Amino acid sequence: MFTLKRFAVASAAAVAMVVGIAGTASATEPQVDVWSSSNPDSCGYAGFATNGDNFYFQDHCKDGHGVRVEYTTPTKGQPSTSDGKHTIDYTGGYTGFHWTSAANSNKDFAEGACFYFRAGLEESGTYIKGTYDVWHLACA
Repeated sequence: MFTLKRFAVASAAAVAMVVGIAGTASATEPQVDVWSSSNPDSCGYAGFATNGDNFYFQDHCKDGHGVRVEYTTPTKGQPSTSDGKHTIDYTGGYTGFHWTSAANSNKDFAEGACFYFRAGLEESGTYIKGTYDVWHLACA
């Protein structure tokens, strides 16, 4: 009986540990709904996660360039690529290829507001001409 009790306690602890690890892993993985990559080399990626209104940045190349996301003013009506433009730069260096290791920028957009965004590259705070991707539609 003593051995069975020890086994049951050890089994319960192992199950609790697995459940805890699984819960932690799924909570840290961002759900990127729409993404864009810089042209022509795909060194920079920007993704948007509807849940939390976050832009995520991946810098794939150790080239000294940062990643820039340009987005239009979010609107409840039909967005347009000619709407007001805003930019966010990521200049923290190489991030790797996973959204879990990506830098992020939280925006508090109105629920249901839509906008266009695209990724490009920047150097010393200046956009590198010819590196923007096509526009991608996203909604908060």
